[in-house]
Amino acid sequence: MELVRNAYDADATECGIELINATRPGGSIIVTDDGDGMTGAQLTSDFLLIGSSEKSSSPFTSRNRRRVGEKGLGRLAALRLGRRVKVTTRARASTDVQHELYIDWDELDSAHAVEDVPLELREVAPHGRVGTRIEIHDLRVGLSDVDVERLSRSLMLLTGPFQSESTFKILWNSSAFGHEDLAASVTQEHLQWAEFHLSGKLGADGTQSVELRDHKANLLATATASELRAAAVGDRRRRPPVGANQLFSSAPAAQFDLWMFNLNPKNSVALRNSMQPTPEIKSWLSDVGGVHLYHHGLRVQPYGDPGDDWLNINVRRAVLSEFRPYTNNSVGCLVVSDPENRLQPKTDRSGFVHNAAFGELREFAVSAVEWASQRRRQLRERERQVQRTRTKAQSADAEAEFTRAREDMEEQLADDQGRLGGDIDREAVQRVLTTSQRLADQRLREIQDLHAELLLYRALATVGTSTAVFAHEAQQPAARIVQEARTVDRRLRQDVDASTVDGRYKPSLNSIMDGAHTLQIFAQLPLNLLVRKKRDLKDVDIDEVCLTTLRLFHNFLSDRGIHVTHDLECQGLHVRTYEAAIESIIANLLVNSVHALTRPDGGEARRVHLATQSFVEEEALWIRLTVDDSGPGIRAPLEEIWVPGYTTRDGGTGLGLTIVRDSVSDMTGRQNALKNGPLGGARLLIELPVSTTAATGDSNDGQGERA
Repeated sequence: MELVRNAYDADATECGIELINATRPGGSIIVTDDGDGMTGAQLTSDFLLIGSSEKSSSPFTSRNRRRVGEKGLGRLAALRLGRRVKVTTRARASTDVQHELYIDWDELDSAHAVEDVPLELREVAPHGRVGTRIEIHDLRVGLSDVDVERLSRSLMLLTGPFQSESTFKILWNSSAFGHEDLAASVTQEHLQWAEFHLSGKLGADGTQSVELRDHKANLLATATASELRAAAVGDRRRRPPVGANQLFSSAPAAQFDLWMFNLNPKNSVALRNSMQPTPEIKSWLSDVGGVHLYHHGLRVQPYGDPGDDWLNINVRRAVLSEFRPYTNNSVGCLVVSDPENRLQPKTDRSGFVHNAAFGELREFAVSAVEWASQRRRQLRERERQVQRTRTKAQSADAEAEFTRAREDMEEQLADDQGRLGGDIDREAVQRVLTTSQRLADQRLREIQDLHAELLLYRALATVGTSTAVFAHEAQQPAARIVQEARTVDRRLRQDVDASTVDGRYKPSLNSIMDGAHTLQIFAQLPLNLLVRKKRDLKDVDIDEVCLTTLRLFHNFLSDRGIHVTHDLECQGLHVRTYEAAIESIIANLLVNSVHALTRPDGGEARRVHLATQSFVEEEALWIRLTVDDSGPGIRAPLEEIWVPGYTTRDGGTGLGLTIVRDSVSDMTGRQNALKNGPLGGARLLIELPVSTTAATGDSNDGQGERA
């Protein structure tokens, strides 16, 4: 590996490796290259001098390659693998002569002093190409199969796995390595099984473009600079002037590609009607999976090495796994064009210094991956909604057809006075059987469509159960903290004068008790939301639940300096649902506003306004629930905020507004959002049909036009 690195640093385009009987002692290793070669002086005073290397002072070659060798030590260890060494070199700077150097290590080892053994250096007429050939003969130890496999993998990852992106090619004798071309480890043969292909370009001027394609290369979505900014988790990045299309000013130009695989064998059958070689793909991805970085044509270690997750895609997947790639199911490359050498190698050559250029380059790749994950969730959600609507319609048709067939048979039975021995139409019987089977099949499809949602809500139920247990257990120690704080206050007043207690100790004691009270409130909140009777189907008074929920959240909101106002105008109007469902909607909307208001850019005036209003639409009475806040507003595409997993908050699940959407859908209602409302921040609207059996009083016709 050290000799191959030296060939690359010598600006070679090819490096050949031959293993001749190398699996046993006495074999040979031959490494050749077409690089710059060495003069006689360089061969004796630089190549063989311990610790001598120009690489530390000049990290780039004359052809602007980033040097990958270390400090001139590795090559000497490599030469010691055998007992005899021959070095043949012809320098590009002096093509009229060729040098040959012979080393007998046994002779050197037996000498009293190294200088007692003169090196055998010959000048011969040039008969080979410019470059260097190193022959290591009479190996001291043979290479095992594991050694050869490890060597081949290291060679592949030095330039690969995307060999087509490299200006440096490694060649070897396939009989020894067992491979014709290890560098071709990422081929169309493997990539054809990818489910999605993400590609993006970062211009030297900071412009960005990203696109997502499916397995047929159909374009699914493209991203603008603003969409990439919105895709950044937490939205922490610095922002350009409004309307600007630039985000990066320091990063060099780059091309980013990522192929994402679905390792479920059934998926390939559904997509392509053919079975993918899943075990082979998994084994291949275990070797080459992850995002590899290329700079000046060579892969830069450790980016993309096994265990190296420099883009933190595995960490992000751990937060929410759905549709997020990770190093075991995706492979990609970030190819950097850096003529100005904005990326600075570390002194040990293991990667780059984390300067502004590297940070922006990494941020571009992370944003692209995050954006692709969001697009995939959004596409899947659209498919799910379409399928759900289609399945419901098909079930309704099947049920109607079955009902008609059953009624036809009932009429025939009635005409025959209920006796089955009469002339019953066989076609009618068959029709009932056929339509009943069709109806059963449709019901089964509905169950299958709901299965994924069931798994999601089971997970949420587990979280809820764990929270309830924690809340119940937290109440007792919280009460004990309050009691002990009061005891300390009482005893202090017995031993210390009251003015000292009030001036020195009382503020801290009050802070302890306030914290304990807050803990009690947090413990009580989930327990109140999980009360059994709240899960009974009934006519629910929306205004009453709004007030109850605001009372539950009062201390939580007050502790964060959030001022809440409300304007409830739907007294006496009810919705046929579960009280817990309405509480869940209001709680998630309030929490959504809290997260917006407590962000660094949430503003100083923290305000939330909750309102209800009735209106008439197509002669039906509706209730509109509105939550406004004074935060920064919604920066993401409005249709995405309801999609499962979408979040702009570190550690967020992206499920809060999805729960709101699904709960509203169960009530045959609808939801909407505005990027900015009357308070300057987001406005979220929920519209629900009023229960016809419970609606009383004035229907507020004066406000009947739907906003």
